Amino acid sequence: MHRPFTRAWADALREAINSDATYKSAAAKWTWPVALVLEADPALGYEEPVAVELALDRGTCHAATLVAPAAITAPFTLRAAYPVWKQIVTGSLDAVTAVTMGQVKFTGALTTLLLHVNAAKALVGAARLVPTAFPDEAT
Repeated sequence: MHRPFTRAWADALREAINSDATYKSAAAKWTWPVALVLEADPALGYEEPVAVELALDRGTCHAATLVAPAAITAPFTLRAAYPVWKQIVTGSLDAVTAVTMGQVKFTGALTTLLLHVNAAKALVGAARLVPTAFPDEAT
């Protein structure tokens, strides 16, 4: 089990993406890095915002790097608070709906994201494969 937005979780996410045939197929034409940003939540041990930058290219994740949000170079960034990310990862909130409703702040070309909505949904599906230990749940 991996705590979200940690080095171990990012590594497990990269492995899940690369082993997911659904993602590989859906993202065959996606060629851009994506950054996922978790807002600071000191009560849960996230003193500062943290980001996982995914080097995605045609169905493969070449790297998943933990970075400070100021160091993001990806052209697409999705930023949300912990409860929103948890709902997305557990499947109780659709990521695309969260973007359109403003629960996830998105930077980048929205038209590109919408053209590749199946890749985005498959990416979330891969994230659901990562064994995640949510810090707000009793262990």
